[in-house]
Amino acid sequence: MQKNINMLIKSYYDNLNGTSKDIADYLLKHPQTSSALTITDLAKETNSSISSISRFAKKLGFNNFQELKINLLTSTNEKKEANNLFQEINPSDNLKDMAKKIFTSNISALNATIDTISQKQLENALEIITQKTSIAFFGLGASAIVALDGYHKFLRSDKTPLFANDYHMQLMMATTLKANSCAVIISHSGENKDALRIAQKLKEKNIATIGITSYGNSSLTKIVDVTLLSISEETNYQDEALHAIIAQISLIDTLFVLTAMTDDLQTTDVFQEIRATINDTRLDK
Repeated sequence: MQKNINMLIKSYYDNLNGTSKDIADYLLKHPQTSSALTITDLAKETNSSISSISRFAKKLGFNNFQELKINLLTSTNEKKEANNLFQEINPSDNLKDMAKKIFTSNISALNATIDTISQKQLENALEIITQKTSIAFFGLGASAIVALDGYHKFLRSDKTPLFANDYHMQLMMATTLKANSCAVIISHSGENKDALRIAQKLKEKNIATIGITSYGNSSLTKIVDVTLLSISEETNYQDEALHAIIAQISLIDTLFVLTAMTDDLQTTDVFQEIRATINDTRLDK
């Protein structure tokens, strides 16, 4: 699957340094030229080594430079699209145009996110969930909304979902999780110290973890077992975290549906039981 290389690099950019940032700068500024270069040529253009180029490609989730180069071949069109992904709202816009730009930006966040997710990442995340009997969701602040949504969705599965809104309760939950549990940690920046403390506690307990964040190579990605990136960008009237929430909820929805499809028989029974229970709460007409 082709990845949106420009948005992918941008999601890693803030956490790059030295040679890696020089390579990223060159690829963002010269997408068409760089797609025609050999790994040796690119190393010369960026004053780096062949091994640095290879490490950069793997850092972005590619197996090698050749795979990165294939994605670069489509980067010229992607760059034109990326410039219009998250549209600014202007005071001169009428109300319908403002609403359209908001919807368009939200749709763009979803498209950019799915373009960065690989088949292997989904397989690894699904393997973690299906091998366990319970799944705990962790998120603080706005990320708690996404964590609660995950808890709500997985109530309809054959897994036992766990969630607590308070940080100290989340930390206690992380401390007491058993070997039959896995965890999903949501952090937009991947640098929230409380979220990282929870992630570290889960690692100490040998709990398999899936991280959802908007920044590749953030501190969270170095702790969790599998990372799923949610692509977002800040505009004048919308913080990038708002775009991220929409993409993150869609990633949670994806994990739920993939799990439900894998555990079809068990999930169907749970679905039917919950539907019958909910129907009993509704007024007869």
